Amino acid sequence: MSLLNMTRLKKVAEFFGLVQKQVIVLDNQPDWSQLPYDILLHVFRYLSNSDKYHAALTCKSWLRPLSVPSLWQSGDFNFNSKNDEKAIRFVKISGKTLRHINVECRANDYSVLGYERSASCTELLYQFLANLVNSRNRQILTFKLTNLCSLKINGIREQSRSFSEVSHLLGQVLYDQQQLRLLDLSNSQKSVKHRGNACFTVDEGMRLLNAASKNCANTLQKLTIARFVSLKDLSFLPQLRSAIAGFSKLSDLDLSYGYLEDDLLLSLANTTTSLKVITVRVDKPPNFESSTTPEAWENLTAACPELRVIFFIKPTTESYFQDTTLMLTPSMPLYQVKWKSSSVIAIENLEEFFQHLGQKFQETLHHLYLQTDVRLDMECIDAMFKGLQPCTNLDTLSLGLTCEMSDDEEMYTRVIRDVMTRCPLSCDVTLNCQAVK
Repeated sequence: MSLLNMTRLKKVAEFFGLVQKQVIVLDNQPDWSQLPYDILLHVFRYLSNSDKYHAALTCKSWLRPLSVPSLWQSGDFNFNSKNDEKAIRFVKISGKTLRHINVECRANDYSVLGYERSASCTELLYQFLANLVNSRNRQILTFKLTNLCSLKINGIREQSRSFSEVSHLLGQVLYDQQQLRLLDLSNSQKSVKHRGNACFTVDEGMRLLNAASKNCANTLQKLTIARFVSLKDLSFLPQLRSAIAGFSKLSDLDLSYGYLEDDLLLSLANTTTSLKVITVRVDKPPNFESSTTPEAWENLTAACPELRVIFFIKPTTESYFQDTTLMLTPSMPLYQVKWKSSSVIAIENLEEFFQHLGQKFQETLHHLYLQTDVRLDMECIDAMFKGLQPCTNLDTLSLGLTCEMSDDEEMYTRVIRDVMTRCPLSCDVTLNCQAVK
């Protein structure tokens, strides 16, 4: 066992005041191998799965708690052609006891691993899900399966599983659940970067959401489906709207900007009163204009008075965002904006953006984060602060500005301080994570 793990174990045990009274002291040093079983079991609950495993290698007495099923309630797995088979073995042994499952798929690194693989990634993921189904686990609380778009669908062997078979088995896992509170299926949408790789068709995606809603319509609280299915056209939106509305206790919804539409907001207003957060992610221009109206937001806010909207704007191309204000509909309870833009965006658009925030969201906006490669002059920063002055509830203004020259950051700091004396804001201002006062 590493010194780090030993130190962590000691600190946890001492925190509960359970060690010094129970261990046998030899040569003025506690004999940690004599820790009572109940105390070891209690301490092991606070260790990661990896730390539990290494702690169990210390001695026979520390190995005993390892066989207690309740210790293995969380599993974090990376399907990256390196740890997949380890994840399969873990679920085969402990799948019944898991309550929290986090599976992140990552692109294969064949330059390191070579091509001598016995099975494709889809085959291994299929085996992982099959073991989970066979465990008859009905009590998973959180289930995350993210970044499927990075998974290779063409295996080395001809007998590799098709992605539709993986999708079908995943649907069975979700259908079996009865207490699911969090479901994250983000980043399964096919991208240019991972062309030809795994992704859900619209029909498969809707079947997965409907499978989860069969027994968990009244338990699911958070649903994350950003970049879930392709935004080719509007035809899938009614299906998506119906699937989301099936979760009546939803409090947190995380989705792509292209999925937003008036009918979805109205459907949510009619089916839930518990919605507290909508997170909208803008990363690529859709092929159609997805729009919402102030009236739809007013209806939803009336039904869910605690609702907050968070926008993450990180476009892969700037051409669509010449007028970023079109995405931020008046009457939306906009609480936080994080915008990362490249040098393609014009300074005039930045100034319009801040004016729009100050005019339309002066009561709701609390946090604003801007990261840009655009070189801002005093006039632009002045317009920024003037635009935000009406936002009396603003708590945070965080600026991430590119500094090409060694004295750029010092120059920006001086300019911001000067502007703050003329256009004071009632919030904390940071420049590249450093407070400006």
